Amino acid sequence: MKFYFVTVDTNYIAPMPMGWYGKIDRKSWREKKSYQMPKYLMFQTEEHIQMVFTDIVVFPCFMVSKLVRDVIGLYNPAMKFVRIILYDKLRKRSMAYYMPFMRTIEFMKISDESKYGEDNIFLEYEKVTDEVMFEVVNKGKTHIVMRMDLLESILRRGAIGLGIKEVQII
Repeated sequence: MKFYFVTVDTNYIAPMPMGWYGKIDRKSWREKKSYQMPKYLMFQTEEHIQMVFTDIVVFPCFMVSKLVRDVIGLYNPAMKFVRIILYDKLRKRSMAYYMPFMRTIEFMKISDESKYGEDNIFLEYEKVTDEVMFEVVNKGKTHIVMRMDLLESILRRGAIGLGIKEVQII
């Protein structure tokens, strides 16, 4: 099975919440369990004329729309989510996003980085065979990885703003 990095497509400007630091940053997120998180959070978004409510947001943390959350629920019904509401004050619109609790997987270090490039991340097949969606931390950056069948299901439902790049599995 193939796996892909999922990001926001460069043609879209995703919503950026204001006042998120300390509430949904990665450090506090990993230290808490799902039952310790509030039922929902609400943030205003930074004002940008070309901002679009995409179906995924990757900064400051990975969030998905209801459409994507429902598809993930079909593939992994046990996954827990925290609801985050982003409000665009300029246009007077809001959208609910959901932050999933995902497993973090270590990437495989390649000794000859000059041959493969620094940006290439290799994952071991045994670690990812049972996973539908997970995160990989590489040099302080977090990458979200989805299995091909999950990603196809999301795209067939008309999700907007997804950028993908194939992951190399060893």
